[in-house]
Amino acid sequence: MLWGRRRARLTAAAAGVVAATLLFTGCSAHLDAGTSGSQLAERELSQLDGVQSVRGSGTNNLPFSGAVSVDIVARDGLPDSRLQTLTDDVGRWVVKHSGSGTTYSAHLEADGFGFSLRRRASENKRLLTVVDSLRKGGRWLGGSVTSDAPGGTNTARIDLAVKTPADLLTGWTTVRKAGSASGWKDVAVSASAWNTPPKDTELLRNADLSITDSVAGTKGTVGDPTPEVSAYQQVVAKHRVTDATVSPGRVHLHLADLADVADAAAVIKRVAPATDAVLDGGIITKEFPESDGSLSKGADYAEADRLAAIANHAGVTAISLRPDWVTVTANGPGNVAPIARALAAASPAAPVTSIDVGSNARAADGDVTAGLLVSGAPTLLVTSAQVGEQLRGYLPASSSLFPSRKAVTATVPDVGAVSALVRALKPLLPDGTSLSIALPGGSVGDSAHLTVHGGTLTIDPVRDGSTSSATTTALNTAGRDAWNS
Repeated sequence: MLWGRRRARLTAAAAGVVAATLLFTGCSAHLDAGTSGSQLAERELSQLDGVQSVRGSGTNNLPFSGAVSVDIVARDGLPDSRLQTLTDDVGRWVVKHSGSGTTYSAHLEADGFGFSLRRRASENKRLLTVVDSLRKGGRWLGGSVTSDAPGGTNTARIDLAVKTPADLLTGWTTVRKAGSASGWKDVAVSASAWNTPPKDTELLRNADLSITDSVAGTKGTVGDPTPEVSAYQQVVAKHRVTDATVSPGRVHLHLADLADVADAAAVIKRVAPATDAVLDGGIITKEFPESDGSLSKGADYAEADRLAAIANHAGVTAISLRPDWVTVTANGPGNVAPIARALAAASPAAPVTSIDVGSNARAADGDVTAGLLVSGAPTLLVTSAQVGEQLRGYLPASSSLFPSRKAVTATVPDVGAVSALVRALKPLLPDGTSLSIALPGGSVGDSAHLTVHGGTLTIDPVRDGSTSSATTTALNTAGRDAWNS
């Protein structure tokens, strides 16, 4: 995803890989049944007419038993009848090699469309009707088709990957028609696009733009995104959208120009007033903190948006937002402390609890070895910024001050430079702060580890059975003596 959304959107062919598969039990006289079964499948299935490639993967579960999955790619442009024959041939081969020891699964890809074979030929024929309707004419990049399963153990799904973002709306109309014509109950459909389409269909995941009828934040719930699609259509007619997720009741868009966000919001409000809109643009992006099962709404970002507007100036290259977290990537160490001070002066309020400012993308992402990082809770951010200002001459370095944990790291050119560093930090470090000091290129084991306790700096005890290196001892002693003298 462009704009840093760290969420997994499984689309197109990738969805087919995890779909329900055709399972059989096969006997084998081999101790490593999975390995031997995959080799046999590759050797024999590659001889079938219409096959371009076969890749088997075997797991040896127990002696003389295992699991084998086979991925088969058909030659491009096979006629419908030939693809049907190939599918039947694969199914018969798997049945023939069934028995009591090995579990088989088969997945077939034709013209970029992946599908997993079912137990009955009649089920596969119905599935191929959908596949054939989508692959005709070579208009689409590919996709995946999963049929429903008896007993409701698997929901039918059709995912279509279009060749360009301009094809997304047409692709959505096409895949929705395919879903309606499939006859499957509660079939979920989606259309996806990439700003730079991947050349390998196995890489069809994490699309830049997508439309789906799956309700965000639910498992398997299907809805009607018609109002949201209409709103998206009107927004893209006026503005350049580089990232989008359109689903029932929700639209998440990234506009190329931040200045277009307000108008896009107005369009969505007019066309789909009940839709929750999460919008960002330019160097500002919004992430989905969905790991806890929650789904943030557009209004949840209000305070983060306010702080982003303060941080958005010439010394900043990227701003990433969550409702409770603001991360700023500055253009070099010299811009880190001023930006952090400006944000602290803005009196950050709930729900924001954490602010990070890094001198480059790696530092902003929490890598304390990559430059300068200043982070902190709103109440401690100004102090963290002051510490960060003193750390500019001791890079890589970091200042991370939170009520639950306070930590500062710094790098000195030699042991003789420790005293100047410690004297500069002494008026600033809160009680309970851990201070780590390293030499350039030094290992963690050769670093000083000290903690501020009641106004004094003490050397952290070594772990049971461990001994400090000569470098660590020298750094620790220099730091303690400089602070406490």
